[in-house]
Amino acid sequence: MKHTLWIVVCLALATSAFAEEPPAKQQQGRLSQFGQGAGPRYDLAQDIYRLLDKDGSKAQSNAVAFDRRHEGARQAVVLRCALRVLKGGDGGAFVFLNTSEYGARGPAPFVKSWVEPNLKGTFAVGIDVHNPPSKEMFTPWGNYQDLPQREISLHWDGREIVKRVAPKEFRDGEFHDLEIRLEHVVGGAEVTVRLAEGLVYDHYFIPHLMPYESRLAIGAGTRQDASTEFDVREPRLDVGPKAATPRPPLRVEVFNHVLTDNSKTFYEAEVQLPPAGWAFGRVILTLDIHDAGKDWDEWDRNGEISIWDGERKLGIVPFITSYRTECHWKVDVTHFRPLLTGKRKLEVRAGTTFYKNRGYMMSVALDFHHGTPELEPFRVVPLWHGTAKYKSAENHFSDFFEPQTVAIPEEARDARIWTTTTGHSQIGEFTPSKRAVEFLPTKYAEAAQRFENTLWKTDVYLNPNRPQFGTWQFSRAGWAPGDVVHPWWIDLRDHMQAGQEAVFRYVPQPYDFTGAQRVPEEKQINQASHVVRSYLVLYRQPSALVAAPVLLVTNVAKDSNAAKNGMKTGDYLASYDGKLLNSVDDLRAAIQGAAGKEKIAVVIYRGAERVELELAPGRMGVNLANR
Repeated sequence: MKHTLWIVVCLALATSAFAEEPPAKQQQGRLSQFGQGAGPRYDLAQDIYRLLDKDGSKAQSNAVAFDRRHEGARQAVVLRCALRVLKGGDGGAFVFLNTSEYGARGPAPFVKSWVEPNLKGTFAVGIDVHNPPSKEMFTPWGNYQDLPQREISLHWDGREIVKRVAPKEFRDGEFHDLEIRLEHVVGGAEVTVRLAEGLVYDHYFIPHLMPYESRLAIGAGTRQDASTEFDVREPRLDVGPKAATPRPPLRVEVFNHVLTDNSKTFYEAEVQLPPAGWAFGRVILTLDIHDAGKDWDEWDRNGEISIWDGERKLGIVPFITSYRTECHWKVDVTHFRPLLTGKRKLEVRAGTTFYKNRGYMMSVALDFHHGTPELEPFRVVPLWHGTAKYKSAENHFSDFFEPQTVAIPEEARDARIWTTTTGHSQIGEFTPSKRAVEFLPTKYAEAAQRFENTLWKTDVYLNPNRPQFGTWQFSRAGWAPGDVVHPWWIDLRDHMQAGQEAVFRYVPQPYDFTGAQRVPEEKQINQASHVVRSYLVLYRQPSALVAAPVLLVTNVAKDSNAAKNGMKTGDYLASYDGKLLNSVDDLRAAIQGAAGKEKIAVVIYRGAERVELELAPGRMGVNLANR
C-alpha cells in the first residue's frame, strides 16, 4: 500500500464533516533513533511504522515526524490510525508539534521519556503500558495496589494534565483503532480519545490550550528492565478550517506568592472583578503552590479558595496540598460567574496552626475568556456547606444535611448540583461511603429523582503531580494529595420545573464493613468527618451581555484630551471611532484611521455603566494596561 499521511480540510465543523484532499504524492515521515536497538522502520507495503525493535532491546527511543502540510492554526485536528502494542514497557506518544517551537519540517525532537511527552506549547497523548507493581508502600512511583497498567495521558505545554486507564485491553499484539480528536472551544480545547472501541476521554476540557500551527510526530521507547512493540498503521491526520485568533482573556491577579505559616494559615484580598453584563464564555482559575524552601510544610493539608457573597464565605476550589512537590492547577470555575463579579473578597487557605512554623507559598489568578455562553449561569444557591460528623451509625452524618427548599425562577433553563466532599480521620479518609441526592422537582411532588454515588477515588495513583512520598498513591474518600477536589455534578435539566419550589435532600449511608478483614472499633468509626461544599447552579438564556473591554485606564494626564472629556482612572476603553479594541496596537491603528475627523466617538465602561464620549482627534493622554 502506498504511504498515506492524508491531511483533510474540514468543510463543516458543526456537522463534523471532514472532506478529503485529492491523494497527491504523499511524503513519508522522517525516522529518528535516540537509543539502542536497530531503530525504527517504515513498512511501505503495509503503511506501518514499526517504532520499536522486535528483538526486545532495552533502552530504545525512536520516532517518526511529518513535515507541516497546512499552514496556520486549525479549529480542529483529528488523528486516526491503528495501534499495535504488547505488554511490557515502556510505551509511546502521539505528538502535535508546535511549529513555532519545533519547526515546520525536520525530525522529531528528543524526548526523555515518550510516555511523558511534555513539550513546550505542544499537545500530546501518551500511551503508557508499564507501571509494575511494587511491594514498597512508600515509594514515590510504585504501584503498591497492583492496579491496571494500560494508561492514556493528555499533555499540554510541558505538563501532564490527566492520566486514565483505558477501559478496554489493547496490549494483545493486535491492531486496534485509535482516534484522537482535538476541538478548540472558548478558553481552551476539548479532547476525545477512543482506543480499542473504548472511550477513554469524552470532550475532556483542557484550559488555555489555544489553537496553534502543528505537525504530527509519533515516538516510542522501552526501559532498561522491560520492552514492548509499538506499531502504527496508516496514520491519517484531518484538520478543520483555520482558527480565528481569540481575544486575550481579561486576567485578574488575586494572590502573588503569599506564604502561610502556623500563625497565619490564610490570606485575604479584595479585587475588582468584571461586571456580570460582560460576556465571558469561560472563567479559569489558576492556583500554584511554589517551592517554599525550609518554610515548606511537607504534609498533605486541607486547602481552599473561597469567596464572600455578602456575609457568607463560600468555598469554590478545595484542594489538598502535596507531599512537598510543587503544584499547578487550572480549574474551570465558569459556573461560579454569578459570584465572580464586582468588588469581591477572596481567601486562599492552607496549613495548620501547630506545625513547625511551616506553611505553603501560593499564587491565585483568574482568567475571563471572551465569548457568549450557550447558557448563562445566573444564580448560585448554597445547599450544604461545612463539616459533617459521623457521630454514630444511627446518625451517620445525617444531622448535618437538612433538606433544602429552593424556588426555581421562571427564567431558569437548566439546573446543576455541584458537590465536593472529602473524607477525613483514619476511617473517613480510607473507607468508601455511599450517598445519594434526592430531588423533588416541585414542593408537593410525590416521587423524588434519586442520584446515587460512592465517595471513593481509585485513580489517586495516576495523579499527574508525581512523584510524591508518603501514602500519596492510596485510594481515598474523594481526594488525592497534591490535587484539587473534583466535583460530583448532577444535571437536573430534564427534571426541574421553572417557576416552582423544589426540595433537595442529601442522603448519606452508614459505613458498611461487610467482608472486611478487620472491623474498626466503634469509637474510631464515629470520629469520621466529611468536608462538604454543595451548590445549586441555575442557568438561563444569555441576556443583555456585551463584548467585554480589555484596555484598563491606569492614569489620565491632567488637562489631557481624555481628562477634558471626563475619562477617569479605572475606566475600561472599549471602542474608538467604532473600532473594538483588543490591544494598544488596535488603539494606535484606530487613532491613525480617524485622522482628519473633528470629533471621535469613544465608548468606555465605568464598572457596569456604559459611557459614550466625544474626543478631539490625536493623543488621548492616558496610560493603558491590557487586562
